[in-house]
Amino acid sequence: MSRGKISASVVFALAWIAFVPGSARAQSIIAGVVKDSSGAVLPGVEVEASSDALIEKTRSVTTDGQGVYKIVDLRPGLYTVTFTLTGFQTIKREGIELPSNFTATVNADLKIGTVTESVTVAGSSPVVDVQSNTRASVLSREVLDSVPNAHTIQSVGQLVVGVTLTAPDVGGSQAMQQTYFTVHGAGAGQTSVLMDGMIINGLQGDGAIQSYLNDAGSQEMVYQTGGGAADSATGGLKLNLIPKEGGNRFAGSLFLGYESDSMQSDNLSESLAAKGVRTLDKIGLYHDIDATQGGPIKKDKLWFFTSARLFTVNKPISNTFHVPAGQTYANCVNGVISCEQGVDDQTINSVLGRVTWQVSPRNKFSAYADKIWKSRSAAMQPGDDPDTSSVVWTSPLYLTTTAKWTSTISNKLLIEGGFSSNVERYENLNQPGISQPWGTAAWLAGAPYRDATLGTTSHAISNAAVFGGGDYQKSPDRYNMQGSASYVTGSHNIKFGFQHSWGLDGNTLAQNADLVQNYQNGNPFTVWLEATANPKTYWSERLNANLGIYAQDQWTFKRVTFAYAGRWEYVNEQVNGQPTQAGRFSTIPAFGDIKMPVWKSFSPRASVVYDLTGDGKTAARFGYNRFQQAATTTFASLYDPGNALVQSATAPWTDKNKDNIAQGTLDCSFANDPGCEINFATVPTSFKVILPQNFASPDPNIKRPYADAYNVGITREVVTGVSLSFDYYHNDSKNILERNNVLRPGTLNADGTVSNPSYRPVTIFSPIDGSPITMYDTVSAAVQQSVRNVDTNDNNITQTYDGFEINFNARLPHGARIFGGSATDRTVANVCAAATTNPNLLNYCDQSNSGIPWRSQFKLVGSYPLPWGLQVSGAYQALPGYQLGTRALTQGGNATPNLVAVNGLGSTWSVSPTTRYTVCPGNSAAQGCVVNALVVPGMNQATFSVPLIAPDTEQTPRLNQVDFAVSKRIAVGRLRFEPKLDVFNALNSSDYFTVRSTTFQPTSVPGVSALGPGGTPTAYLAPASILQGRLLRFGANISW
Repeated sequence: MSRGKISASVVFALAWIAFVPGSARAQSIIAGVVKDSSGAVLPGVEVEASSDALIEKTRSVTTDGQGVYKIVDLRPGLYTVTFTLTGFQTIKREGIELPSNFTATVNADLKIGTVTESVTVAGSSPVVDVQSNTRASVLSREVLDSVPNAHTIQSVGQLVVGVTLTAPDVGGSQAMQQTYFTVHGAGAGQTSVLMDGMIINGLQGDGAIQSYLNDAGSQEMVYQTGGGAADSATGGLKLNLIPKEGGNRFAGSLFLGYESDSMQSDNLSESLAAKGVRTLDKIGLYHDIDATQGGPIKKDKLWFFTSARLFTVNKPISNTFHVPAGQTYANCVNGVISCEQGVDDQTINSVLGRVTWQVSPRNKFSAYADKIWKSRSAAMQPGDDPDTSSVVWTSPLYLTTTAKWTSTISNKLLIEGGFSSNVERYENLNQPGISQPWGTAAWLAGAPYRDATLGTTSHAISNAAVFGGGDYQKSPDRYNMQGSASYVTGSHNIKFGFQHSWGLDGNTLAQNADLVQNYQNGNPFTVWLEATANPKTYWSERLNANLGIYAQDQWTFKRVTFAYAGRWEYVNEQVNGQPTQAGRFSTIPAFGDIKMPVWKSFSPRASVVYDLTGDGKTAARFGYNRFQQAATTTFASLYDPGNALVQSATAPWTDKNKDNIAQGTLDCSFANDPGCEINFATVPTSFKVILPQNFASPDPNIKRPYADAYNVGITREVVTGVSLSFDYYHNDSKNILERNNVLRPGTLNADGTVSNPSYRPVTIFSPIDGSPITMYDTVSAAVQQSVRNVDTNDNNITQTYDGFEINFNARLPHGARIFGGSATDRTVANVCAAATTNPNLLNYCDQSNSGIPWRSQFKLVGSYPLPWGLQVSGAYQALPGYQLGTRALTQGGNATPNLVAVNGLGSTWSVSPTTRYTVCPGNSAAQGCVVNALVVPGMNQATFSVPLIAPDTEQTPRLNQVDFAVSKRIAVGRLRFEPKLDVFNALNSSDYFTVRSTTFQPTSVPGVSALGPGGTPTAYLAPASILQGRLLRFGANISW
C-alpha cells in the first residue's frame, strides 16, 4: 500500500463489492422467528415486507434452518409483513411503524391450512430493539415540525438526552453559526454526520465542522449516542439524516417563520446588571422561508426532491456599541450616553436536490447535492468594537454531495457503494478600511487591541476573537468513498466493507503589524507575535488517506444476539511544501512536503443483547468498542512551519513613547534602545527562523490516541408503546498526547514533584485569598529562548469518563409522542506525568483531588393533538452550568496535543515581569507578600498564567429553558395549512452560559474585580452569552 495515497482506481473497484451496514444508514431491519402451532421452528417460510416507502414496493426473504429471518435495508415507514408457506395459513401483520436505525422484532406462529387462507393481524409496533446495542433517538418529520426548534441539526440535537452543545439555542439564536456536540465524553471531532449513510463531515477540526444543512430535506433525523458497529469510525454522536426522496405523487411543503425585537421580552435582571451587563443579545429580525417539492419523474422508476431556503437572523450583541466620535466605550456601557448596539447581520440561503432511480427491480441509484450561501456583515463577541473589530464573513461556497448505488443481488446478498464530498470556501475579513498595506506606518499602527481585563477588542480583528483573525481565507475540501457487502441468512448478518477519505486544507492570513497588542485594565501588557508574512501567509495540509476496512457478524441464537467485529484503519497526513515566506518577526525558509508518521490501528468491537423475557419487550445489553481519535489534517497542521495559527510567541511590551504602537525589531535592545518596546529576550529563538526540526515535531513512534468504551443497560416496554431504559457508560482514553520541550529535560519524582534544572520555583500569592501558589520560572533568558518541542504519547496520563442515563420514549394513542430522560456524568483526568519539561503543569494536575462535580441534565419533549385540529407541543431542558475551564484530551475532538496551555481555562492571573502586588489578602503578608513589590523579581518568562481555582470546578449557573408551541391544522382538499405560534424561553430565564473573561484583576478589595478606565466594568466572570429573553415566533407549515 502506498504511504502517500491509495489508488483511486483500486478504491473505485472496491466500491462495487461493498455495502454500508444498516446501523450506519437510513435503513432499518425487520426480523423475527417463525414457528408452527406446536412451537417448532419453520424453515423456508417466505417473508415479505411491503411499504410505500420502498420505491420497489416489496422486499422478501425466507427463514433459515432455525426459522429466523432478517429483512435489511428498509427505509422508515409503515409496513405490512406477510408470512407464506405451503400447507399453512398466510399471515399478514399490518401497521408496523418502522423508524430509522431500528430492528423491529415481528414473530409469527403459522397454523395448518392453505396459503389462500389469509389471517390479518393488527397490533402495536415494536418499541424495544432486542438485537442491537445502539442507543438512538429517532426524530420523525412530524416531531421536527411540531416541537419548537430552529430547524437546524443542532437545535434539534439539543433535545436528545446525553447530548450537550457548546451553546444552547433559543428560537434560532445559534442557527447561523455552528455549535458542536459532545456526548459521553467524546467531543466535536468524534461526531459523525451522514446523509443516508454517506459521510458528509467537513475536513476542519478532524471533521468537527460541518456545512449548514437544510433540515427540510430530511424525513427523519437519527441521533445515535451509544454503542456502535465496525462501520463507525468515531465514538461520539452519530447523526444520520434520512432524506426525503419524493414519491409516486407530487407533494411539497412550505415553512414560514418570523420573529422580531418587538416580539421579545427583556430579561436583563438586576443580578446581570450588577455583574456588568448593560445590553443583551437579542433577535432583531428572524425570517425563515423553506419550500420543498417532490414527486415522480416516472412512477415507480424515477423520483425527485428539491428544496430552497431563505434564512436570516440579525442579532444585536451584548455589550457592543457604536461609540460616537469623541466618546468612550465606558460612557456607552455605563449609560452616560445613548449608544447604538452592535448588530450581527446573518444570512444563509440554500438549494438542494435529490434524485432516486430504480434502475431495475434489484438496483437503485440516488444522488444528492446541497449548495449553501452564507454571509455575515459584522460577526462579533461581547466587548468587541463593531466598527473596527467585527468580522465580514463571506462564503461563496458550501457544497455537500452524495451518490450511491445499491444492488440486491439476491434475498441474502446486498451490495452498495458510493461517493460523497464536502467542499467549502469562506473568508473572515476586516471591516473596509481596516486592513493596511504591509510595512506602512498605517499597517504598524493598525494592530488589534485586546484587553483581557475589560473583555474588549478594538482597532482590528484579533485572532483570539474569531477563527483565524486578520484577513483569513480558508478552503477545506473533503472527499469520501465507501462501500460494503452484506450476507444475511437469518441467524447471521455478516457484513464487510471500507470507508476512505482524502482532502486538502488551504489557508491564507494577513495581519496588521504581525501582532496583537494586549492590555490589562487599559495598560499595555504583552504582545502576541505572529509568524505572518509579506503580504500574506499561505499554508496547506493534505489528508492523503484515512482508510477504514471492517468486518462484522451479528448472530442471533435463540434469544441472544452476539455482534463481533474488527476495524483496521490507516491514516496518512502531510504538510505541503512551500517557498520561503518572511514577515516582520519570522522567516520561514522554503521546505518540501513533510510526511507525518503513518498510523495503522485495529479496533475491536463486541456486544451481547439478550431478549430477557422472550417476548421482544425487554433487552439487556453489554457492549465494548474501541474508537480511534478522529483524524483529517489537524495533526499535520500542528507541525506546519507556515501555519500562522500555530506559530506565535508572547513577549512583554512597554509603551515607552506612549503612542500606543508596539515598536521594535528582532535585533533591538529592550534595555538600551528607547525605540525597542518589545522584550524579545523572552521569545524562543526557534520563532525567528521557523524550521520543521526546531519548532515542533511528532515523535517518530507516536501512536494514535484512542478510547475504550463500555456500556451496559436494559430497556423494557413497561406498557404498550412506552419504553424505559437505564444505561451506564464508561470510557478510558489511551495513548494520550503530551508536548515536551526536549531542551529542558526533567524527571517526575515519587513524591509528585519535578526535578528540572531549567526552572526555579517561585511563590505567587493568590489575589483572591492569599494562598501561596508554586510556579516555575526559567532560570535564565537563554533557557527561556531554548525551545524544541516533541509530541509523544504518555500512558501515565489518564482520563476516564463515567455516565448514567435514564431514557423514556412513549408512542401514545391519537399520535401523541413524549420522550426524554436524565443524564449524569463527569470526566476526570490525571496529567501530572506531563509536567517533567514544564513543572507549571503540576498545579491541579490530578483531578481526583479537585472535587470534579457530577453534572446532571434532564430533558422532556412532547407533542399532543387536541380536538378541533389543535396541537400543543413543548420542550423542557434543565442543564448543568457550562464549565469555565476544561482540559481536552484524546476524546476532546481533535488531534491537538493537550497540555500546551497551563491547566485549562479557569480563573487565572496573568503575571508579567512588571506585575506588582496591589493587595495581599488573607495571611499572605505574613508569608512574604508585599504591596507594590514585583510578583516575580527577575522573571525570565514573558507571562505566567497562574491557576487560581481548580480547572473544571468552575461553571456558570444551571440553565432552565421551557419552549412550547400551539398550532391548528386546517385541511382543504390536499392542502393542509397549519398556523403556529412558538414561544421560546417561556419563563424568560436570564441564565448565562459563557463569561467574557476568566482573567482575574486584583483590586484593593480581595475577590472583587476592578473598574477599568473611565469606570468600565471589568470582564472577569462577567456574563457574556445569556439565554435570549422570551421570544415569540409566528409561523406556518403548509403542505400539499
